[in-house]
Amino acid sequence: MPENRRVRMTKRMLKDAILELLETCGLDKITVTDICAAADVNRSTFYAHYEDVRQLLREIEDDMLERMPVLPIPYGNQPDQQGVERLAEFLRYVQSNARLYRVMLIRRDGGAFFNRAVSAMMESARLSGPIVDERLARYDCAYRLNGTIGIIREWIGDGFTMTPDELAKVIWYRRINAPIE
Repeated sequence: MPENRRVRMTKRMLKDAILELLETCGLDKITVTDICAAADVNRSTFYAHYEDVRQLLREIEDDMLERMPVLPIPYGNQPDQQGVERLAEFLRYVQSNARLYRVMLIRRDGGAFFNRAVSAMMESARLSGPIVDERLARYDCAYRLNGTIGIIREWIGDGFTMTPDELAKVIWYRRINAPIE
């Protein structure tokens, strides 16, 4: 059964509260009481929707992964303007959800969501270019994807000092070892 507007609003308040708390402390320090105080809801309201803090965080991660556009991965050594444009679109999405990505990719205890994101992106990755050996293409994709996410993490941490279009060109052309056009 679809959630009604009140349930969606309550869950949104709880998610905002945990993100706010994660900006200043680690997950292991956050309690249900802290979340309820930040969201201005009762503990019984929290437990009506979630079993514990980790389940709430898992729902945030699931939402992120479900809504995240496919990250195009360059493959081969040919420039691809469509790939650059798709990558810029992905970066605009990240930038428009800056707080969420800052908390989940940088400030949070880190590795768990990063690994889930990489796995999800590997499954949905669209390689650009001809693929000769599937196994090598998968390894190459993992290498390029981890590097790309590392660059994105730095970009977020630096406060988005480049535009999504500029960063897309840097990432795309660096990944194929070509001069930036």
